[in-house]
Amino acid sequence: MRDRAATRALVLGLLALPFAVFAPFAIWSGARSWRRTGAAAGLIAGVIGLATFVVWTTYWLIAS
Repeated sequence: MRDRAATRALVLGLLALPFAVFAPFAIWSGARSWRRTGAAAGLIAGVIGLATFVVWTTYWLIAS
């Protein structure tokens, strides 16, 4: 079951890079299976996607 969670975290993390809506799911799935390599990569990609979304949203709100 952890292998599936690691794969899910990786896929959701990669999807979170262009589509930030997947970032919380990648973070949650990656945190559940922390010790797997794919889960760590998915967790990192999810955090990057979420951070990018927050930065661009903040910039957009300030610039408006």
